[in-house]
Amino acid sequence: MSNRKPTSDPTVTRDARFNQLQVERFRSDPRMALEHSNSRNARVAEFGCILSLLRSTGKCTGAALVQLDTTILQNFSSGDGYQAAHFLPGQIQIDHRHPWTLIDDRATRVNIERLFADVEHLPPNFNKADSAAENNGLKESFRSFCEQVIRDPQPMNNATINRAWVKYVYQKSWCSSAGRAFELAIEQKEQKPLRPLLQRDGHGNLLNLDELTGTADMWNTEEQVRILRRYIESLHTWPVSLEEYRMKDLESSFRR
Repeated sequence: MSNRKPTSDPTVTRDARFNQLQVERFRSDPRMALEHSNSRNARVAEFGCILSLLRSTGKCTGAALVQLDTTILQNFSSGDGYQAAHFLPGQIQIDHRHPWTLIDDRATRVNIERLFADVEHLPPNFNKADSAAENNGLKESFRSFCEQVIRDPQPMNNATINRAWVKYVYQKSWCSSAGRAFELAIEQKEQKPLRPLLQRDGHGNLLNLDELTGTADMWNTEEQVRILRRYIESLHTWPVSLEEYRMKDLESSFRR
């Protein structure tokens, strides 16, 4: 798509492409769904910490306008029947600017860009499950989470994350509203007809083969529902980005 572009650092794009396209992974679909959603949650939480740092350094104000943007960073595109599924459900603008443009330090800018450009090489049903959730409120859940982090009534100073506030908003805002978006997507998917049951004769021969061969969409829909259920399950796991050592690492590497 014309509104998709890689990060400004070609090394980040090259490494991401190698990790996802060249490294062979042996994972079951349930595990893939959990890993994909856990990675999304970790990036949401990490970006919340970055927003807290932006507030603490005066790079944005508590009244900043937080919007979704149509321009999407993407490190690579997939092939061979797979698709590149983004981790973060939308691109954020703060006062009509991409968040990395608020920073002068190149390494910090690239780190923020990377969060939005990161995609995972996955079967198409994952992208379809993600899209269904996004169409049922997941993008707005992310935007609202970012807005609430920025609205921190008592921001810290000197490039320090307000740990209590970010954790509170993650739990009360992101987990609650993202879970609802997944539930609505499941309800929407389940309104579609289910695949027919196998029918056999006394010798075990399939009697409704013609009916079964035309149900690829139904099988895909059921797979997407299973993926979305795993996404809900992932919300019960605390993201590694909110562990103390990770927040300290982020603070120490953050440059204005």
